[in-house]
Amino acid sequence: MPRTADANSALREKTRERVLQAAVRLFSRHGFDGTSVRALAQEAGIAVGLLYAHFESKEAVLVALMQSSMGDVARTLDDADLQPTARGFVTVLLESAVTLLDAHRDLWRLGYGLRHQPEVLARLELPLAHLMEKTHQRLEQALRQRGVREPGIEALLLFATVDGISQQYVQHEGDYPIAAVIRAAASRWPATPPPSRKRKAGTP
Repeated sequence: MPRTADANSALREKTRERVLQAAVRLFSRHGFDGTSVRALAQEAGIAVGLLYAHFESKEAVLVALMQSSMGDVARTLDDADLQPTARGFVTVLLESAVTLLDAHRDLWRLGYGLRHQPEVLARLELPLAHLMEKTHQRLEQALRQRGVREPGIEALLLFATVDGISQQYVQHEGDYPIAAVIRAAASRWPATPPPSRKRKAGTP
């Protein structure tokens, strides 16, 4: 009996996910340039031709991984934006980042490693500078809405804080005092909402 369109779509998605998971393992273990398409297909348990049916190149596989991580970052910002205070925003942002890192530790290790491989990043044709700027703009807007002075500078500091803590957390296996670090990092931010947010919160 022929498969339905939904069954075909589910099978394609499953195969694609197998390739991405295999890529995280091999790229982390052998590096991007040290991993061949043939090795990637073998690790995923599929033929090379089937891999090319899903991704036009090895670079396309890495782009898909990076786009997935960028989507995860956007969701951490969405979670944090529900908090009315700057301290709450920073706390939830860091907590959401930790949840993300726990779920995709190898992927984030790979991403941090790629920062030191500009020749690889140059081949991906990802608008990384634009995406970084958009993230900074979201942070700046969030801090401004919560009454933080000099939100542009503070957004840069917050980005560096989240990035630095995330890298430290990824590099440690279970012995990093992440809860205490989050409390300390968030403590310098205002714990009360600005007047406009207070009024909004009390509005029926």
